[in-house]
Amino acid sequence: MNRRHFLNSMALLPAMIRPGLPSLLHSLGEIAPQLPPGGRIQPSVFKMTLNGMELSIDEQNGSLLGLSYSPVGRLLQAAPETASMLDLGYPTEQFVAMRLASRFSGARLAKETNGVTVIWDRLNSSRNNLPLPKGRVRSEVKIYAAPDGRSIVMSCRIENQSTAPIAQVLFPDLSGLRPFDDKDRMQLRFALGVVSPFAQPVRPPDRAPFYAVSMWKEYAPEAGYHLNALRWIDYGSLRGGLSMFQRCWGTEPRPSILTRRNESDPDDLRLAWGHREEIAPGTTWESGEFWLTPHQSGWAKGIEVYHDYVREVNPARELPTIVKEGVGFQTIWMIQPTEPDPAKAAFKFKDLPRVARDAREHGIHELVLWNWATYGDLMPQIRHELGTLDELLDGIRRARELGVTVVPFSNLIELNDRYASRYGVKPGSASSWVYHPEMIPGLYPLSRASGQFQVPTDNAAWLRDVFDGFKEWIDQGITSFCWDEFEDQGNSALVKMIGEMRSLARTKDPQSIFAGEPYLGSLERDNAVLDHTWNWLDYVDASPILNVLRSPRFNCNVESSARVVKMAFCDGLYINAIPKKPNLPNDTALISEQPELSASLKEVAALRKQFLPYFVEGTFIGDSVLSEPVARFVPNPEYSTDWVGGGITELGTFRFPPIFVRGHKLNSRLLIIVLNNSENAQEVTFKTDFALWLPRKETYQVKSYDSRGTLLQTTRSEGSQWVGQTRMMQFLELVLFEIQAESQQ
Repeated sequence: MNRRHFLNSMALLPAMIRPGLPSLLHSLGEIAPQLPPGGRIQPSVFKMTLNGMELSIDEQNGSLLGLSYSPVGRLLQAAPETASMLDLGYPTEQFVAMRLASRFSGARLAKETNGVTVIWDRLNSSRNNLPLPKGRVRSEVKIYAAPDGRSIVMSCRIENQSTAPIAQVLFPDLSGLRPFDDKDRMQLRFALGVVSPFAQPVRPPDRAPFYAVSMWKEYAPEAGYHLNALRWIDYGSLRGGLSMFQRCWGTEPRPSILTRRNESDPDDLRLAWGHREEIAPGTTWESGEFWLTPHQSGWAKGIEVYHDYVREVNPARELPTIVKEGVGFQTIWMIQPTEPDPAKAAFKFKDLPRVARDAREHGIHELVLWNWATYGDLMPQIRHELGTLDELLDGIRRARELGVTVVPFSNLIELNDRYASRYGVKPGSASSWVYHPEMIPGLYPLSRASGQFQVPTDNAAWLRDVFDGFKEWIDQGITSFCWDEFEDQGNSALVKMIGEMRSLARTKDPQSIFAGEPYLGSLERDNAVLDHTWNWLDYVDASPILNVLRSPRFNCNVESSARVVKMAFCDGLYINAIPKKPNLPNDTALISEQPELSASLKEVAALRKQFLPYFVEGTFIGDSVLSEPVARFVPNPEYSTDWVGGGITELGTFRFPPIFVRGHKLNSRLLIIVLNNSENAQEVTFKTDFALWLPRKETYQVKSYDSRGTLLQTTRSEGSQWVGQTRMMQFLELVLFEIQAESQQ
């Protein structure tokens, strides 16, 4: 037996024997010399290439040592002592932080032509001098080439044959991700935002944060206000990268994403999918399939596999025409929820046609009404400070005649305490949010007993009552609705009821709209009934959502900013115009009363109409249309917390790039939109490779248009490597390029 085989066999010994190994090895002298720092000799490495990606696995413990993709280079390189594959939380009475992990264990590799299975007959612990519960935890990870010819698939099975529960699973656990581009350009792109993991020091200079909340960053799986809104992530830059997703659409629970940088090696990033699921003694857990797709170019190349998967399991549904084709909607705050004086109303029911006419002049064909009713009742009671029911119904009818749909905003999950016994819920369990512009300060959260409770949205009796309430409104002529805090409790009960309600509403109005605030729910289910979102969000980079989901259209709130209007247009976000009067709440003004907002909406509404097929039939590829950055990238902070809509969000503040470029692909055509986001006039030069997105041809026709949609010139590109050049662009000026392979005309 040689030294390496001897050490491999020692790694398989039970934990109770391992504490005596150092003295045993010492006594063996030349047979097993003292181990180097880290406790191991240089590992024996198993290498294989699957669909173009080379994997390196430690044959002793089964941890992943390396990932490489030749068009990009090294993606992952882990030191033997920190490499990982699988890591479990296994709290014991003696040590609550006990881990069972591949790096502590001995493994067997079952090698096949198309993959490998890593088997741990016993996962060993992070403390070999403490007793463990009886039994063992067995696991295996399968890695094989995906049938798409470009991805690899990883799946994990854990058998808890011990007497203690497993509290957490980290899988896949990728330790040793490395920057392969400038550190400022390296990104972790989530469904709802981007962070730059290597742009900042590991520890913030001049600060001393508590270690327990600063070592790891956890991105929770929540729909409306958190980065991790879909179970997909991309690691990379415009050079290329690695996209990863879990092939478990619509299931629960959804994993978190956890990251940690190595303080001893700041270029070492650990990224793991965290599953907080208890695996009870005697039970088995399976991860489902994780697909890893290496790619050239930006994130939009890597997401193509996930895009196709989503379209397979979640076919796109037809949206109401207004939502599908429109540039956005307008919200009006009719009166404060705590205001009893009719004279203080910003708008009354009789004003709806006037507001609708103003909105239509700006390309807006949907009005969402806030505070049109008192909330807390199953059947919302109209605010009589605003007029009569007949005036409301007449206003909705006259707005519809103008081509504008009125969508009342309601809260049906926070109900008055008198309903509590009906649903078996404790009264007074809902938060009390009290606000008014005359209060100092303007918001008193939890300032008094709320007098309301929050009902679980899978409560069967409540679901029946809500459906009956909707039916009453539908029978009276109100067929479109917006829902506050759309939370589905981890199942499809609410979605099913809303689907039935929508079918009923469509018998009265086939173009009826249903919108909502996906708060803590899942876009994987919510998209089945939500036409668009109503979230308290400024501009946010929702590029992956826009790429894979046709519904709901993700909203972007704009008070007056032409910059945000134009960025939202470039992406295809659904603009929520919320103009306000000075010193008054949001949504208290007409769009025409905000000149900057008015002019920019008219501009982009006309452009969207002119280039509509790209937005409604094409695929959004965002900044991936670029071959390299057009300006120095200003990285986003990796983590930020702010108050948004009465809750905590991790989205933080988007940093506006000086040049904003977005791409939309439609079959054999490409639309590239350039926005001068800098206050300085400038000509913009950018590079793209048509062959990544269009049929490979010898020549391509390129048309350029100005902000009014006027054709500026038609040129031709010889070959796919193209350098685009704009004329001198003023602040917030748009230039659009339409590209088509010559033979496709």
